[in-house]
Amino acid sequence: MQNTIFQNALTVETWNGMAIVTAAERMDIVSAPLMVQQLDSLLEEGITRFIVDLSAVQVVDPDGDYPLLHLLKRTERMDGQVILVCPPGNPVRVYYEMMRLDSLFTIVDTLNAALEILRRGKGI
Repeated sequence: MQNTIFQNALTVETWNGMAIVTAAERMDIVSAPLMVQQLDSLLEEGITRFIVDLSAVQVVDPDGDYPLLHLLKRTERMDGQVILVCPPGNPVRVYYEMMRLDSLFTIVDTLNAALEILRRGKGI
């Protein structure tokens, strides 16, 4: 398992063609370019299954959404998967539900629930 921290925007653990990406407190215009760069790098390494943990995120703006929408579009073309972890009541989850982004993403309450989805679907 490999761990990497990218300028406090993302923490990434990778193994077996999968990445667990943990976002920092903010997803905004400042962090978005760095997030896109790192997520693209992971895709270029052949990773196609992603769990993105948004539990710590407290601030999101429309620019902060772009990296995840970009990731979703790219993984769908590669027959991959993106699962978001975000507990009920978290400001990000409330925002995603309000903007109907929950219709695009699989959103679960816990990391264990996300891992279970991947275990059933692709075997990890």
